[in-house]
Amino acid sequence: MKLLAAALLLSAAFAPAAEVAEADKRIVQAVQRLGSFSFAKANPKTQEAINRYLDATAGSSEYFALVEKYQIAAQSSTLLKLATEQAGTPKAGEAVKLLLILGQQEAVSQTLASLAPGPAGALLESIANVGSQAAVHLASAAVAAPTTPNEARLRAVKALGLSAAGQAALLEAARAKTLPDEVREAAAQALTTSTDEAIRTEAATLFPLAAPKTLPPVAELARRAGDPAKGQAVFMSYCFTCHQVAGLGIDFGPALTEIGSKLAKEAIYDAILNPSAGISFGFEGFEVKTKGGDTFIGMVASDTAASLSLKVPGGVIQQIAKADLLSKTPLGVSLMTPGLHTVMEEAQLVDLVEYLAGLKKKG
Repeated sequence: MKLLAAALLLSAAFAPAAEVAEADKRIVQAVQRLGSFSFAKANPKTQEAINRYLDATAGSSEYFALVEKYQIAAQSSTLLKLATEQAGTPKAGEAVKLLLILGQQEAVSQTLASLAPGPAGALLESIANVGSQAAVHLASAAVAAPTTPNEARLRAVKALGLSAAGQAALLEAARAKTLPDEVREAAAQALTTSTDEAIRTEAATLFPLAAPKTLPPVAELARRAGDPAKGQAVFMSYCFTCHQVAGLGIDFGPALTEIGSKLAKEAIYDAILNPSAGISFGFEGFEVKTKGGDTFIGMVASDTAASLSLKVPGGVIQQIAKADLLSKTPLGVSLMTPGLHTVMEEAQLVDLVEYLAGLKKKG
């Protein structure tokens, strides 16, 4: 059921848009050629044409770019619909990001409170995946609220653990002893597998864990036969938010659809156990800080004289104007979770590798 639900969400995310009126398209193209344009000051007919175009392209990358560039608050209801109907997908994260930029925090909070545990968890995950201070504050407040279902809290904590601001918020809650008992284990797993060594070190003092697991040599693990069906379930639990298999999953890290044709079992184990030993070209990580106080960790999607686009875990694209850019620092380590094997059973690791090794090129 979990796999089916995820597949339905992703297929919905790529549903075809309504037909675009040619006249509206020409107006949008003309506006984009202008050196400067204020949607708020445009004449009503131009606003109507742009909104019709946006309604027809809702959910597309162009739609999000236009709404963000021109700060079109009239699209708030459409963004809220995208956030709820496609919750758990990168498109929902993009919608939430824009809602928060447009000052719609209260609308997002009210919608979140009205949802059943499952949809609420998916929306909370999308909120946390945005990674901005506003998004992390909203997700953290929901985690602390006694009325938030535990299922939703757990998804939020897992997503918070993927961003710098989210990890900082979890650490602060742990220090202040305000972290609900129901999510302490999930928070511990998220923080003890952070790419930031300082966070891992502090997390170890805040969350007393059992002694580190000692794995057999990789050569021995590679000789074991796992259960690929169980391995797929492990993938959905630990890898789904950063990797795709045959289009299912989040497009952030390298796709794993044919990983079994590229790497032997030993190499797959090594990639999981030592992710920083070999970072694929184009997947190098950066820490980006803004003058507004946000810190994002992700991969550079584009870098122009005017702006930097950073893809963060969860698939959301953060557009940072160069005028607001404070620093851009290479991480020097992989964005893949280090110590992933420490938060799963040895048998789960074996099953996961068995599943991945079976993902081979067809024909």
